[in-house]
Amino acid sequence: MTVQYYYVGIDGGATNCRARIERLDGTLLAEGFGGSANPSHGKETVIQSILAAIDMALQKVPESAIGYEQLIVGAGLAGLHLPKYVALMESWRHPFHRLFLTDDLTVATLGAHNGGDGAVAIVGTGFSALALVNEKQTLIGGCGFLMADQCSGSWMGYQAVQAVMLALDGIGPKTLLIEQLQSKIGACAMDIAARYLGANASEYGQLAYDVFAAADQGDEVAQQILSQSSQFIETVVLQLRKAEPPRISLVGGIATRMSERLSPEICKMLSPALSTPEQGAIAFAQAQYSTEQK
Repeated sequence: MTVQYYYVGIDGGATNCRARIERLDGTLLAEGFGGSANPSHGKETVIQSILAAIDMALQKVPESAIGYEQLIVGAGLAGLHLPKYVALMESWRHPFHRLFLTDDLTVATLGAHNGGDGAVAIVGTGFSALALVNEKQTLIGGCGFLMADQCSGSWMGYQAVQAVMLALDGIGPKTLLIEQLQSKIGACAMDIAARYLGANASEYGQLAYDVFAAADQGDEVAQQILSQSSQFIETVVLQLRKAEPPRISLVGGIATRMSERLSPEICKMLSPALSTPEQGAIAFAQAQYSTEQK
């Protein structure tokens, strides 16, 4: 019997993982979600997140049972542009028909511009940016948590914790962020310090929503954090423009909220993403698989 294959696109971020399953003709069958798919959190964490997202999608497929061995998977993972993580994930003895790995920037760019030239800035738990023009890559950021990532959700969360601890010690301005963190963690700076000692990017990234909420209520500390982030994004966009991409898109979990805070001049330079990173991951898998079959 002829085996029926399906394409799967994986967008693996630091906080969550998204999977999209399509027939070979491009028909969407189902989507699923999993946890962190950043190799910095460990190989097994990434594997379990990818499998969880695919399993959720497979449970929704309105067809007879589909096995892993029928899947041609393209996966864009946060941080996979770093060599040590490439080697780590390539050692996975996966159960799929084929698995093609790349970084989240590549699939986000392919998705945002339907496979054409362009640039993206990803603002989610982490930050990274890439321009692809005439097969030349211009990379900005993507070095990891607190490494020149002043517009990432994790950076915002980290700044919020610092601001609250200073305020509780009486050497920083009062902020609504105090009440928000105290309701989650505890009443004093030591409680907060104990909770976030050794915390990872995802844990800090979850606090970005508290920063937005406080800023919406007029909190000056939260507004200052977001002002620094928006200025950073504007600098990144101007830097990406030097590569002369035909389009630039802002994508990621907090992209919509941050775009509201950019200047009108910068907003005019941005174009909406034409499709999702998961679709970009499928396009990547299709190209790799086609080349492999020649």
